[in-house]
Amino acid sequence: KVITQLKTSNIKIDLHLRAYWLEYCLYTFLLVISMSFRLYQLGDKAMHHDESLHSFYAWILSNDFTLIHNPMMHGPLQMDLSAIIFKVFGDSDFTARLLYALIGTTLIFTPLLLRNSLGKTGTFLVSTMLAISPTMIYFSRFARNDILIAFLTVVLLASMWKYKQTGKSKYLY
Repeated sequence: KVITQLKTSNIKIDLHLRAYWLEYCLYTFLLVISMSFRLYQLGDKAMHHDESLHSFYAWILSNDFTLIHNPMMHGPLQMDLSAIIFKVFGDSDFTARLLYALIGTTLIFTPLLLRNSLGKTGTFLVSTMLAISPTMIYFSRFARNDILIAFLTVVLLASMWKYKQTGKSKYLY
């Protein structure tokens, strides 16, 4: 009787590990696809006017650590983060867009925050749509605040949803 119970529990554990491994592989595949779409020839196209302004001010910040914020520039966060990237990796059209490509790639994992509500299949489908959406890919390759705001909005909505479901104040913070 004990041996039968052990075999049954081993089968359940084995199936659980296989499901976990399959899900891990699928998300890893999405990560590779998403990064490929977002990083391929990232620095090759000409800079848009807004991109050049944001990159210029980030470049100034990375060189002499001074920046007088102009509200026309959509907030200092993107300048600060881009300046860090310039300081670490150097300045180029590629590195000017790198922050946005990385945030756009991270965006595909935000549905995992709502996995309990969406379910495994729903979460993976939403992540897949975010990974291959032409609009999301475009804004992930564009040095403007749009993808940053999209990412922060989804995280904020997920936090609000979690707070509404659980009532735990940690989701408000």
